[in-house]
Amino acid sequence: MVRIHHLPPLLKTPLESPFVSANLRERPNRQGAALVRILIQMSRIPILPPERASTETRKVYDEFYQRMSFSGPPNFIMTQGHSPAVARGTWEAVKNILVLGEIPRWTKEMVFVAISIDRSCGYCTAAHTACCRMLGIEPETLTHLVRDVDGMSDLKTRDMILFAIKCAKNPQGLLESDMARLYGHGLPTSQVVELIAMSAFAVYANIIADATAMEPDGMFSTV
Repeated sequence: MVRIHHLPPLLKTPLESPFVSANLRERPNRQGAALVRILIQMSRIPILPPERASTETRKVYDEFYQRMSFSGPPNFIMTQGHSPAVARGTWEAVKNILVLGEIPRWTKEMVFVAISIDRSCGYCTAAHTACCRMLGIEPETLTHLVRDVDGMSDLKTRDMILFAIKCAKNPQGLLESDMARLYGHGLPTSQVVELIAMSAFAVYANIIADATAMEPDGMFSTV
């Protein structure tokens, strides 16, 4: 099983993470370049701060950061705040796909990180690595997550993550053996559906973060 315990703060800036930056430096043409670019590039769409947002949008902001246990609404939702409908839709997806469900949130956060690394999304990699720390996932597990998923000792979690990465990258290439591996670990069909939905949602979030060139949140460097 993946061991979980309370962790002290580990991250000063997204590039200083012992389990993110080392991996990114090993592959500078992909993840490293993506994360550096997201850190220095001006956002294409500015955030809409709460004081300028509509009542409907502020309600989404409040629900988002309070339910996620953040100190305030992150740039991810404030960038989308220009459209109350999009902000609400994204929050409902976060709540129902990432937070709720049968699969524990810490497992889904690890899936989120793995897919974001594979897709070179610097913002989501930094944000959800921070969420993993908030949930108490130990550094050794996170190191395997970003450097060598195949080397994870928890075989069930490993196979769930590998399935999710494949699902996000090439869903048409999924095989019966991929599904059988999940069922072999005892996952019911409901959790397989959750895992597929989580893969799709991570891609959705990556696209929003990358297309808008979101700036990293300071709050995630202090978790």
